[in-house]
Amino acid sequence: MELRQLQLLLTVIESKGYAPAGKLLNVSHSAIHRQIRMLEQELDCRLLARSGRTVKATEPARLLADLALKIRHEIAEAQRRVSDLNDLRQGRLRIGTSSSILVSFLPPVLQCFSKRFPAVGLHLITGVADDLIDDLLAGKLDVAIIFNPSDLPRPIPEVECDVLYHEAFDWAVGKGHSLAERDEVALAELAAYPLITLPPRSHLRRACDRLFAARGLVPTVITELENEEAIDKLIEINMGFALRSRRRPANAMIRCFRIQNRTIQCEVGIVLQKRNYVPRAVTEFIRMCREIKMPSHA
Repeated sequence: MELRQLQLLLTVIESKGYAPAGKLLNVSHSAIHRQIRMLEQELDCRLLARSGRTVKATEPARLLADLALKIRHEIAEAQRRVSDLNDLRQGRLRIGTSSSILVSFLPPVLQCFSKRFPAVGLHLITGVADDLIDDLLAGKLDVAIIFNPSDLPRPIPEVECDVLYHEAFDWAVGKGHSLAERDEVALAELAAYPLITLPPRSHLRRACDRLFAARGLVPTVITELENEEAIDKLIEINMGFALRSRRRPANAMIRCFRIQNRTIQCEVGIVLQKRNYVPRAVTEFIRMCREIKMPSHA
């Protein structure tokens, strides 16, 4: 059994066929088929079974695919360590965050990191907190910066969190909304209007739900969006009310207001996988995040 054979088998399984695997690897599908056949003969078992135009992995093939994935991750880890030894003269850093944090917090961090390590590629993904944590656990991200990092749907001992700063949110409506000219609005009254919010897998959404639930209220959710810019657009045309970070730039089409003792405060923190070795790119990025001094809310 050779490492290349395992890699070929894994690619065939992931792409569901010899031809797609050949295109990905720039190798003829007949050559791949020959290597898989040799592996089957060596192990004396069937690895792949045809199902129409695709192929399916047998139980032995799934076992070998798991081994190939582990080897792939080990090789990637070794490459990252070598990159560290080369003073970060290559490699990449994969960061997951919300669009709000990306706009309000990360620009100076990214600028500083790129200037210090110009050869390290930065790959940014925006999304809701639970999805980003799933990507972190799956090895698709190196680090995530999210709201309420410890507000997990279940205990996840494989991750660790570090709080950077706190974020406060106001309630927001469009300038043409019936509540726009009001000086005082009760939470119960607000709940009667349509709510524009983030999806349930967002930690900010869960904080919002808990605030209403504590008063025995259930808001009327009309739209769930992952992007704060899109939420702003719907607020502007008076589709409903929403939470809005106090750090977001003022918008002439939106009026923000506060309800006494009904303010949502969130921690903003770093989440990463617990591991014996943390790549230097990650440690340098975290250090730069900690050095940024966020101004207090107005």
